[in-house]
Amino acid sequence: MKRFTVAMFLSLTAISPCFGWGDDGHKIIATIATAGLSEEAAKKLREILGDETVADAAVWADKMRSNAEYDWLKPLHYINVPRGAKSLDMNRDGADGLQIVSSINKYRDILKNPASTKEQRLLAVRLLFHFVGDIHQPFHVSYKEDLGGNKLTIQAFGRKSNMHKVWDSDLIQRRLKDTKGGWAVMSADLRESITVPERKKWTISADPAVWANESFGITRQLYSTAPTGKAGIDDVYYKQWLPTLNTCLEVGGVRLSALLNDALDPGASKDTSGAKDTKGTKGSKNGKPNNSETAPGPVTPATSPTAPPAPSPSSGLVPA
Repeated sequence: MKRFTVAMFLSLTAISPCFGWGDDGHKIIATIATAGLSEEAAKKLREILGDETVADAAVWADKMRSNAEYDWLKPLHYINVPRGAKSLDMNRDGADGLQIVSSINKYRDILKNPASTKEQRLLAVRLLFHFVGDIHQPFHVSYKEDLGGNKLTIQAFGRKSNMHKVWDSDLIQRRLKDTKGGWAVMSADLRESITVPERKKWTISADPAVWANESFGITRQLYSTAPTGKAGIDDVYYKQWLPTLNTCLEVGGVRLSALLNDALDPGASKDTSGAKDTKGTKGSKNGKPNNSETAPGPVTPATSPTAPPAPSPSSGLVPA
């Protein structure tokens, strides 16, 4: 009976649409972000978190998934877009406010508001750490009918998986096999490879709808190139998509850093996160092309609830 219960639990969590990057991915994004905080923002963040670590705060929202008291969080991790749509439309896809785009805006406002209580600010920090990570996991801007790739069952490196889980954790775990020191070293490697031009490009827009639309552009590419039949995720797929995986994690960290600096230290310089203008010289080590211009192109912030068109494969987020 115990084995049956465990099996049932695993089968249910395998198709859950709520969870983004695995713990490692969220911790990587969070540490990239906090490395770039201004001194004042870092001080205020520490006051809010108390004894809670940044890594624990980043995964808190997923740890609450078994707590019925927090069931209201589940739809806030993602946003659904109709299959066949070419871009996100907030009037169509997010009008009820119960999705990731509106949630990031909501909790950013709470964190910025000096009248917010300590408890409100702690919840806001935890959710912003997590949701800014989630919105840069492509399958969190995806299709309702297959639960964001959770029902798209495939083999990944010889084991049963699904496309959502591949991007949650399978590709990161494969990357960590080549990284001595685990997620912390991978986070440092990625952070050090970010160039100043990339950072400036990625922070042109602070609109989560723009971020979600970029992720949806990747999602569409991932569906169009998803393995079929007996084919599975192997090292060929891994090498093809590793630059995109790395960039998603880096962009998430850079934008989270900018958001936290803006909320906790509005007067701080926006050119933060400890980036050095490496001119792309470290890119190849992390699976990124040695060209800072491969980063996502400048995105015009949405001036209406309809986000701009999805990025094309040549934007640098997806393989050509």
